[in-house]
Amino acid sequence: MLFACKNKPSGIHDTSDVPAYQMEEFKTFYDRFSTDSIFQLEHTVFPLEGLKAQRDSLDVPDPTFRWQKESWILHKPYDDMDGTFSREMLDLNGLVIERISDQSGKYSMERRFGKLSSGWHLIYYREMGMY
Repeated sequence: MLFACKNKPSGIHDTSDVPAYQMEEFKTFYDRFSTDSIFQLEHTVFPLEGLKAQRDSLDVPDPTFRWQKESWILHKPYDDMDGTFSREMLDLNGLVIERISDQSGKYSMERRFGKLSSGWHLIYYREMGMY
């Protein structure tokens, strides 16, 4: 039991309390993902799970829908459009969830990033729309 309570040597910091999205490795990935189209395609798991935005109130989401590489529209760096949009980042046991919504909360989108054996990847995308 005494070994479990042992203090860490000085100079060693516990990063378990730091959300994954605040770690340098993820920040570097996220910046490159947003600015490098080839990197983005290489770090997106296709066919990608997610949802297309509903076009009207009669549009029923397709639970089998997957985004395809051939029709992928590249994602650009986050822009709050002069405060029109806000972004929330969450760390769910190492899974980074990004939610962007307008001021009213009526329109939103979500992306999920997971760390795989070959690094961080986009693993889910829900298109901006009314949900």
